[in-house]
Amino acid sequence: MRPIVLFSLIFSTLLVILPASGEIRNINKFLDQCPTHDPALARIRGDFEIRRDGAPTALPSCSEPVSLMPSNAYTDELMLLQALRVVYYMDQGMSGHLPWTTGDLYDWMKSKVGGINIISSGGGPSCCTTINGRPFINIGAHDDATREFQKKWINLSVIVAVYAHEARHVDGFPHSSCCGTTNGCDDTFDQANLSPYGLQWWLNKLWLNGTIDVGIGCETPADLSDSASFFLAQLNTTFPSRFCATRPPAASMPSIPGGVCRDNSRRRAVSHR
Repeated sequence: MRPIVLFSLIFSTLLVILPASGEIRNINKFLDQCPTHDPALARIRGDFEIRRDGAPTALPSCSEPVSLMPSNAYTDELMLLQALRVVYYMDQGMSGHLPWTTGDLYDWMKSKVGGINIISSGGGPSCCTTINGRPFINIGAHDDATREFQKKWINLSVIVAVYAHEARHVDGFPHSSCCGTTNGCDDTFDQANLSPYGLQWWLNKLWLNGTIDVGIGCETPADLSDSASFFLAQLNTTFPSRFCATRPPAASMPSIPGGVCRDNSRRRAVSHR
């Protein structure tokens, strides 16, 4: 076979299994792939350590499609790698879309925290434990049912946004109790100086309007409706309740939630004996 033809076939195959540069074209297909098969895995694991009760963890096992893995095999470590993989790709190379940094979310988070520490005894997320001189986000271990729930994008998106929330605390943003939740509120929503809950609101807005396009426009009509309704509820109900003096502006449903589907990976890969 001529080299140029072979290269063309290899490139077409890669389009099926890898996200385009700086993008996730179809979030459901993306999350059905194993993080352990991702060419960026070494970099992600080098930038963000995953520990359990302070001790380093081994690379988890994984089988595809991830959505069909048994819940007890879809470990916290694997779920964390999926979330970090989304952060790595979702806005790679973008700039000017996040008011708190000039670049993308991944590089900003990498500059703030050294990784994530799983607490076997459970508990909510918190910032931060210091390990080897770097701050680590703490998260409680999840049960099988919760991890199964988090295979789906709208639920994993909560994890992604929570990591950004906790990393923002490193910049010196404490919580208040003004909304009636002890140490669970932010006083003011200020786009020029977003607080931890403000970061979560902002990310949900960009996922809904497609500024950060992870391909929810490629979901089935039922799943797209669920995703759009979820993100809109986050913007208009969940996060505004966490503010007191000034709340985020009301959001409306965009005409094309998440953006137009641009998934071009439906071409079948050519196999060779």
